[in-house]
Amino acid sequence: MTSHFSIYGRSFLVGICLFSNLISQYNGDDIIRKGVDAFYNYNYDLSNEILDKAIFQFPEHPSVHLVWVASQWRYDESRLPIETIYDNFENNLSKAERSYDSLMVENPNDMNYQLYYGSSLGLKARIYLGQKKWLSTLYSAYSGFRVIQNVHLSDSSIIDSYLPIGIVEYYTGMGNIFVRTAAEVLGITPSKKEGLKKMEKVANEGQWAWMEAMSVLSYIYQFFDIDQIKGLRYSKIIAEKYPNNFDFQIHFTESLLQNNQLEKARYRLESHNDNLQFLTKNYQKRYRSYVDYLWAHYFYLSGKNGMSLNYVENSIKNYSAELDVWLANAYLLKGKLLDISNKRYEAKLAYRKCLSTNNQTQANNLAKLYLEQPFKK
Repeated sequence: MTSHFSIYGRSFLVGICLFSNLISQYNGDDIIRKGVDAFYNYNYDLSNEILDKAIFQFPEHPSVHLVWVASQWRYDESRLPIETIYDNFENNLSKAERSYDSLMVENPNDMNYQLYYGSSLGLKARIYLGQKKWLSTLYSAYSGFRVIQNVHLSDSSIIDSYLPIGIVEYYTGMGNIFVRTAAEVLGITPSKKEGLKKMEKVANEGQWAWMEAMSVLSYIYQFFDIDQIKGLRYSKIIAEKYPNNFDFQIHFTESLLQNNQLEKARYRLESHNDNLQFLTKNYQKRYRSYVDYLWAHYFYLSGKNGMSLNYVENSIKNYSAELDVWLANAYLLKGKLLDISNKRYEAKLAYRKCLSTNNQTQANNLAKLYLEQPFKK
């Protein structure tokens, strides 16, 4: 399972969200924005249709090549086996890099091409992340980071460029001593605090990357640096902006549960059950276990521990997602429920399973605590 690289995995779409005031003069902006909105709203057929035309009609647009890659990735992710997804993703990224190489030669003074070129380099980290090649992940993230950082230093008014910089700073700041040392050698300052500050700036002031910043921040505030109020605020905004994005919807529901808004969460959980059938088989398989965890969390907060344990067992048994943050929380909840039932031996097994994910979530921290002393509700 993946470890602290979960944050980078969550944020792989940042490269396609770097629209800024500087690119407002390019033909095709409105069309490409429609393509982006379509795939954020899980309408991948429409997104591919729009962006296939856009990449042909507006090949000099700075974002179109990378946006097209992201759209293809999301389409493949919802339907294909993981090996095929990575092969296609890598091939499409190589095409995008070649396009940006040519565009940078033709337009050496246009920072936008460098910005998106850096983003395409950084996206390669997503491939290595899935293959669990940690140093390659860091190096690829760094390669893109350096290009984007140079653009940022040339013009710090590009607010959206703070996002990838903030993510890398946060990601390395939460890493172990080897990751932190490697980051410092590469000229990156590992700092969770500074990383969060930059991501918050984009969420509140960004021209286009605000939604991806909010997505990453809601994830962080729900599972890593817990801030229930901020997690709810950000997850609510993007869930309302993209009502068909199932991932955004379930994160909003988790925030409602974390803020003890059980009635609203129950209503949404019923809706999630209904809407699962409309997802592709790949997404049904992934999100079924997430929804089961949400039900387990709901019943736990409602005092129905038996029903909660049934749902959390189903969540664990059927878990198939590449990243394991939800799984860590499921094992933690299982351990707590077993402790409540005075099944200490089984509870400790669940806590150890939680710790085996090694993803530096708050769930990991609590599992360490409850291994030493039983959880009491």
